Amino acid sequence: MATPSAVAARTESPNLDFLRAVAVLAVFFRHLLLAIGISPAWPMGQFGVLLFFVHTSLVLMMSLERIDLSGRPLFRTFYIRRCFRIFPLSMVCVGIVVLFHLPVDSYRAWFNPDLSTILANLLLCTNLFYKTNVIGVLWTLPLEVQMYVFLPVFYLVGKRYRIRGIMTLWLVAMAAAIIQPHVASRLDIAMYVPCFLAGVASYFIGFGVIPRRFPFIGWPIAIVAAASVLTYASVHGLDTAGTWLMCLMIGLTAPLFADLKWAPLRICAAWIARYSYGIYLVHLYGLWVGINLLNHQTWWIRCIVVLVVSFGLPVLFFHLLESPMIKLGGRLASWVPARSGKLAPAIE
Repeated sequence: MATPSAVAARTESPNLDFLRAVAVLAVFFRHLLLAIGISPAWPMGQFGVLLFFVHTSLVLMMSLERIDLSGRPLFRTFYIRRCFRIFPLSMVCVGIVVLFHLPVDSYRAWFNPDLSTILANLLLCTNLFYKTNVIGVLWTLPLEVQMYVFLPVFYLVGKRYRIRGIMTLWLVAMAAAIIQPHVASRLDIAMYVPCFLAGVASYFIGFGVIPRRFPFIGWPIAIVAAASVLTYASVHGLDTAGTWLMCLMIGLTAPLFADLKWAPLRICAAWIARYSYGIYLVHLYGLWVGINLLNHQTWWIRCIVVLVVSFGLPVLFFHLLESPMIKLGGRLASWVPARSGKLAPAIE
């Protein structure tokens, strides 16, 4: 069995940073184009979100392995840590939007949500109660939170049955997703379970463990190939199949490529990945301020404002809110009695 330090080394992967940076930048540029009146011909924003789903489930498998090695109760420790990771920043952003009546995004105006809508946004359960998201990109977070319920189960299945068990789950999840619209539309998480399982499959194939046989340049090529599959499927009305296949391509190819070595790109990707959650939630308002509110200013002033708000404000959020809450979640999780052994902090 791997040691906690070995799991940490696998998680601190420049290739995963690169994947997460590509994901958040795809979402950013999608909304930038929409804000200036251009509708992209390919599903750029959807592509970025799907990369997030694969990345998240892959990294959280490693986090679950660390918890397992520590001897702490797997489910409770995992849920405590994830709650303190995802809820504080989203709650603050929702609170600011509601308090100051900010628009949903740069091209949709503010609406006056009732109390139940505000609560659903704060608790990240809008899809379960058919409530409107007060922030345009917030629709993905309820899906992620709902997947947290299942990820420890997937880890245990994979731990026992390895990749064959995960691929069996992937097939079952596809069948459930096809049936889901006929059962309950509020359970739209079913459509994305195969996407998250692609990241789980990547972990149980042996991400960071099996030999990496190909140079790093193959990794961006694989990402572009996956994007092409998604685009082709979207054009031909095969959105769901394209979504699942794209995610599986990313998950199955991720373990194959050597780590990114070029220092400038490595540092840039690591920086964007570190602050990506804040960038994801805040960039809509950088675009709104820079493009809508300051439309009387020169283009270079507007560009600076977009960049400062979209990429600078998340840095403040991370150091003033996200990082302290992550540490608090870790301390609270450490109070959960261990089954045996010494606690090793889980990976975020």
